[in-house]
Amino acid sequence: MPQRFGIGVIGYGYRVGGLVSQLMALCREIELVSVCDPSPDSIASARAVAPSVEVCTTPEELTRNPRVGWVLIGSPNSFHREHATIAMRAGRHVFCEKPLATNLADCLAIRDVVRETGKSFFFGLVLRYAPLYTRIRQLLDANSIGEIISVDFNETLGFNHGGYIHQDWRRHRAAAGTHMLEKCCHDIDIVNWMVGSRATHVASFGGLRYFIPANRTIADEIGPSPTGRRAFQDWPQTKGDPFTLDKDIVDHQVAIIEYASGVRASFHTNCAAAIPERRLLLLGTHGAIRADLHTGTVELQKIGWDEPRVIYKVTSTLADHAGADAQLVVALADWIIRSAPPRTGIDHAIDSAVTCFGIDAALDERRVVDLQTLWNQAGIRH
Repeated sequence: MPQRFGIGVIGYGYRVGGLVSQLMALCREIELVSVCDPSPDSIASARAVAPSVEVCTTPEELTRNPRVGWVLIGSPNSFHREHATIAMRAGRHVFCEKPLATNLADCLAIRDVVRETGKSFFFGLVLRYAPLYTRIRQLLDANSIGEIISVDFNETLGFNHGGYIHQDWRRHRAAAGTHMLEKCCHDIDIVNWMVGSRATHVASFGGLRYFIPANRTIADEIGPSPTGRRAFQDWPQTKGDPFTLDKDIVDHQVAIIEYASGVRASFHTNCAAAIPERRLLLLGTHGAIRADLHTGTVELQKIGWDEPRVIYKVTSTLADHAGADAQLVVALADWIIRSAPPRTGIDHAIDSAVTCFGIDAALDERRVVDLQTLWNQAGIRH
């Protein structure tokens, strides 16, 4: 009989549930053994994938099952410290969805347990697996544009996506952290990766101007979707009304970042964009790279007379995080079956989180933030 690899899931939501379905379809040796989630809908989704799955009422109960060797955590962000700690101290390897935690103390506590237990920790920075960003990293490694001088990047969301966030549990900092941390930690991580340096100083401005009660009539002006759903609510699992003040996140934000290497970057996010983008512009000493995940296009041009613009068409679909989910699932399978080290681990999680914490401190306190204090707290020299 072939070897079986049992996984357990704490927080079987839409995101982790989708990964589990793909993982089990890819590798029949992997089986969903146990699930812990208070939602009847989530339990039903898990049973649709694994009819005999054990349903646990606590994370401790899940980790007591000897058939569970790997635990995937998709619970709300404020529970990540508790759930990751329980799983690793029970001797289980952990995959944790982003962000790592909602505050620095919890992030560092998770790192302490990773070091204490020696268990493998796989962090869900899915965009690192996207073919588009892999291509850009290859071009940088080939010194295609020389030394990076400055970066401009953004994440502007389609209005239904933004509407979903502003009526979901993610609208509360206590559960999810800030919008920068919960949603944009991916983008911050990608630029950290491309630049190859840590941020030293940040500044930021932002606020809530779109998803407010005064703008609720915009949904009526737009009219229903082709499937008959109300505007700003045509997104999977959407429930409620995004145009309320029952939230403490922003719907738009800008930030500037200075890195230890001398690179300067600017970032812009907006939750109700008529033109959604996930664009990245890297300007170097010998050329430039411009890319957009939405179009799947990477452009490279050298500085000089009549230099040709080279265009790489990587992918033209946003399904599956532009191909990243499929690659992430392959990496998860290698991690589980062959003990391959994860490409994104605890150190990447800390770097992304600290940068986001600094940006939001700058937003809240309306000042330029020197990140040295946060790096010192994390015991990191940048």
